[in-house]
Amino acid sequence: MVVLTIKQRLEVIMFLKHKKDPLIFQGKKKNEKYFEGWYFKQVSSDLKNIVSIIPGISKGRECSHAFIQIIISNKLDGYTVLKTHYHKFAVDDFQYSDEPFFLTIGKNSFSNEGIKLNLANDEYSIKGNISFSEFTEINRSMFSPCAMGFFSYMPFMECNHDIISMNHNIEGILTVNNMAYDFAGGKGYIEKDWGTSFPKEYIWLQSNHFEDTDASIMFSLAHIPFLGTSFQGFICNLTFDGQEYRFATYINSKVVSVSCSGDLLVIIVVKGEYELLIKAKISQDSGELKAPNKGNMDIIIKEGLSGSVNIRLLKNSEVLFEGKGNPCAIELTKP
Repeated sequence: MVVLTIKQRLEVIMFLKHKKDPLIFQGKKKNEKYFEGWYFKQVSSDLKNIVSIIPGISKGRECSHAFIQIIISNKLDGYTVLKTHYHKFAVDDFQYSDEPFFLTIGKNSFSNEGIKLNLANDEYSIKGNISFSEFTEINRSMFSPCAMGFFSYMPFMECNHDIISMNHNIEGILTVNNMAYDFAGGKGYIEKDWGTSFPKEYIWLQSNHFEDTDASIMFSLAHIPFLGTSFQGFICNLTFDGQEYRFATYINSKVVSVSCSGDLLVIIVVKGEYELLIKAKISQDSGELKAPNKGNMDIIIKEGLSGSVNIRLLKNSEVLFEGKGNPCAIELTKP
């Protein structure tokens, strides 16, 4: 029989606690080559304003710092205007608590109840509050404590990914350069990443704006470094009518095909008797975001917020769900 010391028992308790609640800060014992970031996406009820906010911390050998990234998309006379901003803070400006989850970076705060922003530089300012309703969480178990399934137990994974809320209602106003963006009756989505580096090649898309339904989808496909080699891993989570349908590498799912021609991305995935067809239209506009490489935020990726996606879920060739998600956030990177 294995007998654990008090310290080891506490470490096990803390490990399981973090697995149970991935929203809280995971990197307490990480001093270098580490990043952690939360992705909060807000879409107004009229679909004209989208603001994604990414608070996080970078612990690289070159320039450790806390940060808040902002990506803004709004429709003016039929055209989408997309801007991104990166705000750096001292590491000491990054403060957190676990119960309840609460993160502050400078004068900005993030919790499971909402966001408070107070950011400004020479080009622009963004201030205001957004409140959240109850989250639509993903299904979790001891085998699959997060979206990565049993891979989340492996400490050497380059990048960990999880979904905090597939869908929730939002309220509040953000003022950008004296222009008020009203998010009353809008929708939100939250996910997060932590580890050392983003994958060098990946596809990611997300939408929770399907007409007359609460449906929400997230799809991620990447080449994952693993024990000196690599493999193609993917996660796809679809929720509607209170049900979750998950396709993933760790539950005997398979990506049958992926094709990208012009602005059209087509993906087919299967799991047993289920088949999911994804047809995404990539928006021409995109904003540059910083992503981690060995903890340093020195990679540039591009994200479009105003794409669209058509999905069809089949079970034994019978349609369970079919719908169009608009807007749809899409990232597609290649080495």
